[in-house]
Amino acid sequence: MTKTYTVDLGSYHGREYLLRVRATPNFDTPDDFAVVLFYKDPKAEDNIQIVRVDQAHGVTHIDRLYRDGDPKERVDWGLWEAVEQLKSNWRTYAESYESG
Repeated sequence: MTKTYTVDLGSYHGREYLLRVRATPNFDTPDDFAVVLFYKDPKAEDNIQIVRVDQAHGVTHIDRLYRDGDPKERVDWGLWEAVEQLKSNWRTYAESYESG
C-alpha cells in the first residue's frame, strides 16, 4: 500500500508552495519513496513540480526540474532526510525556479 501526505510550505512571489511525500509500503520502512516540491497553477489547473527526490532509475537522486537538461544528481538520503532537505531549502529552489 502507498502512503502520501502533503504539507503547505508557504508563499513565494504569490505562489503557494507545497511538499508531497509518497512512500511504499509505509513511511517507517519505505521500499520506494518520492518527495516533491511543487506549486498549484490555477490557470493550467495543474501542479508544477520544481524539485523531486525519488528512487526511480534504481538510485536515490534529486531532479531540479527547473534546470532543463540538468543531469540527475545522486544523493545518499533516506526518506526523512529528503523531506528535511526540501523543507529546509524550498525558498532557495523556488527562487531558482522563478529566476530561471
